[in-house]
Parts: sequence; structure tokens; C-alpha cells
Amino acid sequence: MADILTQLQTCLDQLATQFYATLGYLSTYHDNSPATPPPNVPDAAPALAKISKNTTLPPVPASIAAKAGDATTGQASPPPAPPQQPGEGPAEAEDPNLPPQPASPRTFASRQRELARDLIIKEQQIEYLISVLPGIGASEAEQEARIRELEKQLRDVEKEREDKVQELRALRRRLEGVLGAVSVGIHGDREGGVKEVGN
Repeated sequence: MADILTQLQTCLDQLATQFYATLGYLSTYHDNSPATPPPNVPDAAPALAKISKNTTLPPVPASIAAKAGDATTGQASPPPAPPQQPGEGPAEAEDPNLPPQPASPRTFASRQRELARDLIIKEQQIEYLISVLPGIGASEAEQEARIRELEKQLRDVEKEREDKVQELRALRRRLEGVLGAVSVGIHGDREGGVKEVGN
């Protein structure tokens, strides 16, 4: 049971880390356009093109979808990247102090699906570990009866252990007696039984 609980705690820690990483990715690489443009604001983000329910393509602004000629499905290419300023080289474009560029809509949607799939898999692992915990699906009375049965088994095993300890002590005393007799016998012969040859 402790092993399952340890695995469950590890999975919960991993899920929290995945939530944090997912939120970090979404807040870092989204395109910063609000989901619903505020009313009466002329420079608000454009409305998104209507997309069918089963599409896997990311939503794009309606104006870009209309330019592509397919405003009903939203299958337009992403907007072109802004032109580089004169004298702006690759070193200046990759300034570490600037926030990262938003991901393309297709990449962003693909990574969203991947992150969501990882969260679902981790949640399913947690559900499985919870389902195999002992006592799940048993009533309170059944759990109490099981605890009493385990307590009785524990007392029996403890009594058996005490008996073995007593038996081990008795065997040790016998062994010490035998070793003592052998030691006295060897030393006794050496001291009194050995005579010098030639006398």
C-alpha cells in the first residue's frame, strides 16, 4: 500500500508540474489577442473566422480567411511575419531580453493538443492508482473487519517471532557451552598434558 501511495504522490507532483509548464507555455507563446474583442474599440483584435466543429486547424482572423477565399472553414495560411528593420541582423532578432515570438497558429494548436493529451494521460494514471488502493469499493464495516483480521495476524506473527527469539537465545547458550568446553579441553591438554620429550 505504501508503494501505491508513493506512486500516487509522485503522479500528483508531476501533474502539478505539468499544469505549471502548460500555463507557462500558453502564456508565453500565445498571440496576445483577446478571445472576445471589447466593444467600441477600433484597434481591438479582429474577430475570428467561423470554423466547423470537427476541424483540427487553429482559428485565424476573419480578414485573413476572407483574403484566402475560404472564410467558412478558416483554412487560411498564417499571417506573414513583419518585415525586418534595416540593419537588424539575426543577432538583434534573437535578443534574450525580449520575450519570445508567438508560435504560429498551427504550431500553437498542435502543442496545445499535445499538452492536453499529456495532462489527460497523467490524470488517468492517477485514477488507476486510486482504483487499486486497498479498501476502495469496500464498506466501512468490511474495512473494520479486515483491520481486525490483520491485527490478529500481526499478533500471531509477533508471538511467533518472540518464540523464535527465545529459541535462538537457548541455542546460543548451548553453543557457548560447547565452545567453552572445547576451549577448556584444548587449553587443558596444552597446559597439563604436554610433556617435554627426552626427560
